[in-house]
Amino acid sequence: MRTRKDGTDTRNKLFKAASEAFAEKGYRDTTVAEICRRAGSNVAAVNYHFRGKDALYALVWRNAFKEALRVYPPDGGLSPEASPEERLRALIYSLLHRIMDDGRLGYAGQILLQEMSNPTDVIQQVRRDMIRPLREHTRQVITELLGPDADNRQIGLCQMSVIHQCLAIGFRKGKLPPYILEGRPTPKFIDALVEHITRFSLAGIKTIRKENEAGLT
Repeated sequence: MRTRKDGTDTRNKLFKAASEAFAEKGYRDTTVAEICRRAGSNVAAVNYHFRGKDALYALVWRNAFKEALRVYPPDGGLSPEASPEERLRALIYSLLHRIMDDGRLGYAGQILLQEMSNPTDVIQQVRRDMIRPLREHTRQVITELLGPDADNRQIGLCQMSVIHQCLAIGFRKGKLPPYILEGRPTPKFIDALVEHITRFSLAGIKTIRKENEAGLT
C-alpha cells in the first residue's frame, strides 16, 4: 500500500511540475530533466509513470482544455430555449476568455496559449478530438443564424470568420496593439471585446441571410 501511495504522489508531483513548465516554456523548450527536477524525482520517472514526454504533454494539454471548458463553458449555461444570437455570444465569450484569461485558468490558460501560438505535432489527434464537438456546436449556431437558404460554403466561411476573430488574439498571446489597449487585458475589456465581436459577426451574418432570402447570392 505504501508503494502505491508513493507512486501516486510521484505521479501527481510530475503532472503538476509538467503543467508549470509547459505553461511557462511550451512543449519544445521544456525538458524531461527539468520536469523531474521540479518534481524532485529521478529522470526515469516520466517514462515510468507517463511513457514519455509526448504522452505526458498530451495528458496535461487535455486536462488544461477540459479545465478551460469547465470554467468557461461554450453554452454559457444558457437554457435550450436561448436564441441563436445569445448562444453565439456565449460561444465568443467562452473562446475569448479561454484565450485571454490567465487568472482563473492559471496554468491551463497559459498552456493553451503556448500551443496556440506555437503548435506541436505530438497532440494533433488529441486536439482534433477535443475541438471537434466545439466546431460542430458552433456550426449549428451559425446555421440557425443564416437560415435555411444558406449553403455549406457560407456556413463554413461564417464559422471561420467568427472563430478567427478570436484566435487572432490568441496568436498574439493576448497582447493587443497599444492603440487598442495598453498593458494586459482586464476582465472588463475582455467583456467589451466579446460584445464587439458578437455585434460585428451578427451584422455580417444577417447581411448574408438577407441577401440569400432576396435571391441575391
